[in-house]
Amino acid sequence: MDGFIKSVVLDTDEILQTYNDNPLDFFKDKKICLFKACLEYYYPGIRICLKSMLEDFDLQVSTSLEQSCCSGTFLQRNLITRAQFAAINERNIVSINEIADILIVSCNGCYHSLLRGRKFLNSKDIREKTTKILKEFKKDILFSPKLKIVHILDFLHLIREQIGERLKYSLNELKCAVHYGCHYLNLLLDKKDIHSFIAPKNKLEDILTILGGSIIEYQERDSCCGWGASQNVIHREEALQITFNKLKSAESAGAELLVTNCPTCLYSLNKFRDDMKDLFGESPQIPAVHINELIGVLMEYECDKYCIERISPLIEELKI
Repeated sequence: MDGFIKSVVLDTDEILQTYNDNPLDFFKDKKICLFKACLEYYYPGIRICLKSMLEDFDLQVSTSLEQSCCSGTFLQRNLITRAQFAAINERNIVSINEIADILIVSCNGCYHSLLRGRKFLNSKDIREKTTKILKEFKKDILFSPKLKIVHILDFLHLIREQIGERLKYSLNELKCAVHYGCHYLNLLLDKKDIHSFIAPKNKLEDILTILGGSIIEYQERDSCCGWGASQNVIHREEALQITFNKLKSAESAGAELLVTNCPTCLYSLNKFRDDMKDLFGESPQIPAVHINELIGVLMEYECDKYCIERISPLIEELKI
C-alpha cells in the first residue's frame, strides 16, 4: 500500500492481537461516523440497522453534515478529473476527521472511492491540483489523519461473535447465497500484501453462519451484479443479462436469500426484476438484502418498510 492509503485503513488484524476476547473494547472510547452512501436512499434500513446495533453496543455514533457523495460514478463515467475526484473524497475525509476517530463505510463503491482518492494523491501533479481545489473550501490535504476507515464487512466480521450473542432471532438454517461485489472482491488498495489480496474471501459466509444460516454455493458467486457504472445505461440488455444470471444461478442452486454488503449491488439485484421478465421471459424471485438489514431484523430493530417487504415471506422461519 502507498503512504496515503496506509494512513487511513483500519487494521482489524492488529485489533485482534490486543482485543481478541472482545474486539468491541477497541471501539468503546472511539467516536464512530457512518458514511452516507447515495444508494442508501433506497435502502434506509442499511444505516438505521447499523446505527441501532452500534448504539446497542454503547458506542458513540454520528454522521457528518458536511459529507458529500463519493463521486465514484462520475469518475467512472469520465465526468470529472482525477484531481476533482481526489478533492471530493479528501474533503470528506478532512471533514469527518474533525468529528470522528473511525469511519464505517457500508458501500463498496464509497469505500473504494475514499481509498482511491488518497491513492491519486501520490501523484505530484494530481496532489497540486487537488490542493488548489481544496483551498476554495478552506480545506487541505491530510498527511497524518487520525481517522481510520473500515469497510462494513470487515467491521462486522471482526465483531461477529458479539453480534451472535445479541441475536433475538436466528436464520434457522435458511439457505443463503452471498454476493460480495466487484469493488470488494477486487480491491487491493486496503491490503497489506498480495497474499491477503488473493486469499479466499469468506467473511460473509462466516457472519451468516453465526446468524444461523446455511451457506449455498452457486456458479455466479463472484460475478458482477450487472451495474457496471455506465454499462447498465450503455449496454442495458447485456448488463441485465449478468444480473439475471447471478440471481438465477443462486435460485437454481437452492438459495432462499441472497445477501450482499453493498447498497449499489443491492439496487441492481432488486430494481430491475420487471425488466428482466420483459427481456428474458421470467424474473427470479429470490429476495436480496444488505447484511446490515439482515442483522437488524435478527436483532429485532425497526427496519424500513421496504426491507420487511423483501423478506416478509421468510420472517416466520427466523426464530431462535
